[in-house]
Amino acid sequence: MKTILFKTIIIAFFVGTAVSCSDEDENRFRPGSTHEKPNPTEPEGGLNYSKLTADNHPRLLMNAEAFTALKAKVDANASANLTLLHNTIMGVCNSKGMNATALTYKLDASNKRILDVSRDALLRIFTCAYAYRMTGDAKYLTKAETDINAVCNFPDWNSKRHFLDVGEMATAVAFGYDWLYNELSASTRTKAANALLKFAFQQAQNKNWNLNFYEATNNWNQVCNGGLVCAALASYENNPSEAKDMIEKALESNKPALEVMYSPDGNYPEGSGYWCYGTLYQVLMLAALNSTLGTDNGLSDTPGFSKTAEYMLYMTGLNSKFFNYSDCAPSSTAALASWWFADKYSNPSLLYNELKMLKNGEYASCAENRLLPMIMAFANNLNLDAISAPSNKLWSGKGETPVVMVHTDWTYTDTDKYLGIKGGKAGSSHGHMDAGSFVYDAYGVRWSMDFGLQSYTTLESVLAGLGGNLWDMGQNSMRWDVFRLNNLNHSTISINDARHRVDGAATLTTTINTATELGATFDLTEVVSDQAASATRTVKIVNDKDLVVMDEIKARTDKSAKVRWCMVTPAVPTVESNRIVLTNGSKVMYLTASGTVKPTYKTWSTTSENSYDQANPGTYMVGFEATVTANQTATFTTTLSPK
Repeated sequence: MKTILFKTIIIAFFVGTAVSCSDEDENRFRPGSTHEKPNPTEPEGGLNYSKLTADNHPRLLMNAEAFTALKAKVDANASANLTLLHNTIMGVCNSKGMNATALTYKLDASNKRILDVSRDALLRIFTCAYAYRMTGDAKYLTKAETDINAVCNFPDWNSKRHFLDVGEMATAVAFGYDWLYNELSASTRTKAANALLKFAFQQAQNKNWNLNFYEATNNWNQVCNGGLVCAALASYENNPSEAKDMIEKALESNKPALEVMYSPDGNYPEGSGYWCYGTLYQVLMLAALNSTLGTDNGLSDTPGFSKTAEYMLYMTGLNSKFFNYSDCAPSSTAALASWWFADKYSNPSLLYNELKMLKNGEYASCAENRLLPMIMAFANNLNLDAISAPSNKLWSGKGETPVVMVHTDWTYTDTDKYLGIKGGKAGSSHGHMDAGSFVYDAYGVRWSMDFGLQSYTTLESVLAGLGGNLWDMGQNSMRWDVFRLNNLNHSTISINDARHRVDGAATLTTTINTATELGATFDLTEVVSDQAASATRTVKIVNDKDLVVMDEIKARTDKSAKVRWCMVTPAVPTVESNRIVLTNGSKVMYLTASGTVKPTYKTWSTTSENSYDQANPGTYMVGFEATVTANQTATFTTTLSPK
């Protein structure tokens, strides 16, 4: 996210009761134009809307022939994994989609959002529409039609407070309208088309308030544009002028966002959880465009985008834990967008993690289960019974938030070691002061961890009551007083106990990929430039046995540099004279440090003095301190070795 977007007044976003990083990003409002043109420029070569007619439904993702072919394949049990996926969707539909409780317009506790309602509506309508298309059972049609009418009778879809709610609600009505078009009553079709016009299209065109998602370079751009495009393609014949405006404004505004978020290598600045959300809506939009207009107008050709599913594949370590930098929870969740990439690029190995989660029953309760039906359009084209593990041990990406990840054997067992290292800057969207931090899994245990996000729901209001703003990314913001967001409480280095520089970027300088060493070197100089002249960090797995961290710190000429080397861990530490012993169940690891300046072993509490900070039970911080005198350079080597 460009720095200017963080200096503005913003609308905070919702996270459910389960602390999940899959919820929506922060919408940034600021004065000025949305850059909306009175007559949006038609993409080069134009788009052919001639097939978007009333007699051509369904058309989003799958047409009638595609549904017939899919149904035949599922009924014949031609692919065990495809059948399992279908049965999972049907299970979600029957247990949640058929919920008899009426959908009602209700703001959440912050009085800002109806996002829960939008998502509930999407799950109900989408899964019931799928179930009806696949079974012909009228109960699913009746339920979907009831819920379509319910949300179309709302006074609005909350566009003025939180436009993301509109994006998800528009998606719900779009798929219900399109997939059930020929079976819905004429009055329901009319009501749905009118609601999409009034509550979505006209609100997106309204200049009485700012619609900054068009300029955002984060998941808001993807979700809002994705929902509007699906709605426009589904109901085009009713309001062609407005629908065309939505489609072409999305094509215009989405391209620069994609360039920021995925170029050059595909790693996503906001981390794995927001990838699961934003990229899912991104591929939904691309698939909807291709299935109806025959093109996505080059959006999928954005540099780095074709590589991003590989990034996501490498973001999961052992024990179903993400490399959870920035605002992300540690527990991994399904990356449903990977199905589109596997189909698009004929690469089923991108589903290596997904098939494992599907078979383990994790898909039914995954964070984005409301969109499960969409992946059947891609799964139907794949051989799901021949998924191989990735062949490369290391993945690296530069861009706004450079990262390097290592899987030593991809078995997810005690022999597999996992390492994730990140650079970037705290001022990025959803950023923490975590540049230089790393997670490390070995021998079945996560030894170096990241606390991850703290739920925004109460935190933003508490900080506001104290005169702060959780979404102020400035250097002196109270955001950085939050325990889990500050650099002192990450597995990285801090100098003179000072905050990392918000605008300082840690850059990836070298990847290490040899037969004996796997890792990377990052330059952290900008991050600590007010406290040290330079800083570099190398983190690597050596001989498939030890983790070695090498730090070089040069002090400024005007002051010394007290180095705090910290690692957050769930292992119980015992400080001895020459090492720290880390014990996690029956597993033991030794942390040893040496340097040109003698380090002093330390532990720090993970209990915050701030009443608003989330508790961190069962966690510890270990490491050392050492002081580098002014104008001197010191090197430190820290090793994690098994007992």
